[in-house]
Amino acid sequence: MIDVLLFVKDFEIGSRISECCVDHDWNVEFSDENSDPANFPESVKLAIVDFDEKLFSSVGLVSGLKQRNLKLIGIMQKISNNDQKKLRASGCDIILTKSSIVKNLPSLFSEFFD
Repeated sequence: MIDVLLFVKDFEIGSRISECCVDHDWNVEFSDENSDPANFPESVKLAIVDFDEKLFSSVGLVSGLKQRNLKLIGIMQKISNNDQKKLRASGCDIILTKSSIVKNLPSLFSEFFD
């Protein structure tokens, strides 16, 4: 079973993503800025990070997650070209709008893990 880390403070989007994951038998763990990537279990394969949250918008978090060889999906309300370039350069695999993450999550899982 695949474990998913959610770095999301927004209750609505967090619960929608969590519900989608649970519907597909993926374990979900909500994480915060104090979570240490070194302590994540080996079963964790994916992290979803809300880059609209100042706490999670650091390049350090992205690089720490990438050191664990996790797939990383960034979400934002609105994505500018500059944001996309910066996040891709720091190691983010995909950047999606918050409105499209739940709809696209099952196909992303298939793409990443099948």
